[in-house]
Amino acid sequence: MTAPPLAPAPPRFVVWTVAVLAFLYYLTPIAARLAAGRPLEWSLILLLVLPAIAALVALPWRERAPIAIALVIAALWVPSPGVLGAAIVAQESVARRRSLTSALTTGAVLIAAKVLELFASASGAAATALSFELALAIAGVVIATLIGLLASSRAQAQHDRESAEQARREAEAARINEARMAERERIAREMHDVVAHRLSLVALHAGGLAYRTNLTADEAQAAARMIQLNAQASLDELRTMLATLRGAEAPPEPPQPTLAELDVLLADAEDIGQRVTLTHIGDLEAVATHASRQAFRIVQECLTNARKHAPGAPVHLSLTARDEVLHLRVSNPLADLAIPDASGSRLGLVGIAERVGLVGGTLTHGVQDGQFVVDAALPWGAPAKEGA
Repeated sequence: MTAPPLAPAPPRFVVWTVAVLAFLYYLTPIAARLAAGRPLEWSLILLLVLPAIAALVALPWRERAPIAIALVIAALWVPSPGVLGAAIVAQESVARRRSLTSALTTGAVLIAAKVLELFASASGAAATALSFELALAIAGVVIATLIGLLASSRAQAQHDRESAEQARREAEAARINEARMAERERIAREMHDVVAHRLSLVALHAGGLAYRTNLTADEAQAAARMIQLNAQASLDELRTMLATLRGAEAPPEPPQPTLAELDVLLADAEDIGQRVTLTHIGDLEAVATHASRQAFRIVQECLTNARKHAPGAPVHLSLTARDEVLHLRVSNPLADLAIPDASGSRLGLVGIAERVGLVGGTLTHGVQDGQFVVDAALPWGAPAKEGA
């Protein structure tokens, strides 16, 4: 987990306004005395002015070393009250960039420096003036501490929100990836059943070829037995390769349905109260098996999604077989007064995308004119995908 970002510093205008105004506030009595013809000793003026100027010069380094600069400014505060503004700015930096303990420690040091400065200049000063000076210093340090802590807490809260959002995105990505793997496993099982069935037929016919009489007995028998052995070996290797996907003890599943069983699927949907209308163009029987099988599963998933998210809404199914491409479109109105079923994982579209991608097709889905539409194009002119 990355470290939380530091809170941004206050605007420079605000920083320098506070620091300079406090400096000028303490220069006012000196200027007034000089204007009234009551000069002070130059050593006293330098003692009051030079530490304040040094504190202002040190402020630009407060972001790099906030605690060190705060301690330097505390030392400069002892001889000169004009360091008040710089002390407030330095304390805000410590509270914003360091821990609460560090902020309280530097705050206590700064206030102690102010107390020492008051004791050093207490000769002839009224008690009310000393009390006001101390109250002003304490108020400034406390307010600076609270402002810095507030900025730090806001930065931490923002960091926590971003971390939570990142964790949510990662969890969602993991959930989608898990759904994709589950769908691929299901597809792999279907592939195993179909390919195993076809290779079994190859092995069977190759075995019969061994008894043909139009070739010499030795030649025909040797060739046929070679075909039979290779086909059987391929079947064994395929079963071994996919055993980890379907589980060693998983029983063989029946042949997977295709569009030839679409009427049964629609009849089952109507039996449970779902209204489905079908329009089709072209010869659906001409659709290759691998595309027909994926199309059946896509329609099945679309009907399931419609029942969950728009119960009672009619569903329109359109199938067009043309130029070795099956165009499939399923649409239903969005849920109005019906209460949708929120129990699903909302990953049905992920599985549909996997099946469309498996045959090299394209898929679009979304809301169009108040209807939720799934539109897929499944080419079947690529025999390399067969059995997927």
